Amino acid sequence: MIRVQLPEAEPVVIAGVASWLTSHPDITIADALPDSPVDVLVAVARLVDGPFLDSLGETARRKGAVVVLALDNMPDDVLGRAEPAQVVSLLPRGSMDRDRLVAAVVAAPRQQPQHAATSAESLVAALRGELEDVRATVHHHDHPMAVLEDREVELLKLVARGWGTNEIATKLSLSHRTVVNRVQVVVRKCGALNRCEAVAQAARVGLV
Repeated sequence: MIRVQLPEAEPVVIAGVASWLTSHPDITIADALPDSPVDVLVAVARLVDGPFLDSLGETARRKGAVVVLALDNMPDDVLGRAEPAQVVSLLPRGSMDRDRLVAAVVAAPRQQPQHAATSAESLVAALRGELEDVRATVHHHDHPMAVLEDREVELLKLVARGWGTNEIATKLSLSHRTVVNRVQVVVRKCGALNRCEAVAQAARVGLV
């Protein structure tokens, strides 16, 4: 069984990504406790900078885990810090789907970074190629979410923060029924099954 933890993400995003991962019988979501055993960390981010990568790597090394990172971009001068951070796979956040993420997580434990310099160089070269693929596939305006109106994006952001229907209604000065209806419209526009999946998709393309 592959034990996965999802750090540095909104609760609703975690729920959406976790639903993809647990569709595979050999993947389970580990408790978000400091001493919970973990095989793979799955992180979702827009622009990955050095401090984010260093923090992620510290967690991965402490747990003896490797990292699968879904992102939009990473500066070239940060890429060299990916190997010490235990990163073994980069995925394009905007076009990532269930099958691609599951495949990366299943393969990740077999890609445990080695300490030999040649292995490190090989890994960095592989990650550089994956980063170029990520950059080439970031086309936000081609995504179905490009049709969302500004008020619908604002609604998704509140849902992503864990706000309930009544809280959103008060914040936006709307009725409970209006909020429910608007959330249903947003979910349908996103081609999602529920609000958790809609928020997960919005996070992958940088809307929330």
